[in-house]
Amino acid sequence: MCRYRFAAVLMLACGAVLAACAPVPQAPQTATEASPAAAALATTPAEPTAVAARGECLYPEFDTFLKHFGNEIALQEKTTADPLLDSYIDAEAEPEPRKVESRLALADVEWPVMPDPAALAGQGREMQVSPLADGQRQVQIRTPDSSDQQT
Repeated sequence: MCRYRFAAVLMLACGAVLAACAPVPQAPQTATEASPAAAALATTPAEPTAVAARGECLYPEFDTFLKHFGNEIALQEKTTADPLLDSYIDAEAEPEPRKVESRLALADVEWPVMPDPAALAGQGREMQVSPLADGQRQVQIRTPDSSDQQT
């Protein structure tokens, strides 16, 4: 089973897209549980499911997965959570800006959901990957000295 899935997209008021990859929690597996049906049962109903979680992960190392995820729209389409959690800051909201959250069906997602990491420097942007306390990783793509920050 693929250990990573695209978990959420954050869109800021300026329209920039944010992408984050997270390790998929792994339950101990027996030979009889190594089936797509067992994988589906291991996912809680309220949690978005990864389309590609049914197959083997082509890139078991996170850094390799992230490189390919940002560069291959087909991989994004296969590994993006369905529904996709979407949130952004509505800067026009009154009396003050507010966070807007929704769930998008994959049919409504605009691809790519994450830019190619290799192209970020040429766009004046940078990417930082930070470990989280729970073992997941947080990916931030930002333009220095601006409000363009996606996590």
